[in-house]
Amino acid sequence: MVFSFKYTESGGLSNKYLLVSYDSATKEIKASTDMTGSNLVQKTLTDSDEETLRASFKGDRFFGFDANYQAGNDLEKDNDSNVLSFTLILTMGDKVHTVIWSNKSKEIPDELTQIKDKIKGMVSSKKMI
Repeated sequence: MVFSFKYTESGGLSNKYLLVSYDSATKEIKASTDMTGSNLVQKTLTDSDEETLRASFKGDRFFGFDANYQAGNDLEKDNDSNVLSFTLILTMGDKVHTVIWSNKSKEIPDELTQIKDKIKGMVSSKKMI
């Protein structure tokens, strides 16, 4: 079954950017910290690494998440430039689901934060970022 995802993280005071993508067809995980992709790093994952990532999505649970988790109303008052935005697109078999949120979003499922941490942990442990 096809398993792929694309995760992006951007914004904040330092205007950071991170893109991580994975495709089970090639077993390639790719990471870039530059919007142009000029510093793209790619590595081949082991079956065990792929299973770890696949398991972090907890089966079909991800497909039940809202598509967009809005920030609270206090964001406009604060005019906070330290907002990090996240996008995660998952393809599993013939299902595709996108979730968008920020570090100011309210009521984010714990599982979503765990998935984000698992993805970032994987590329960090492989010294890709």
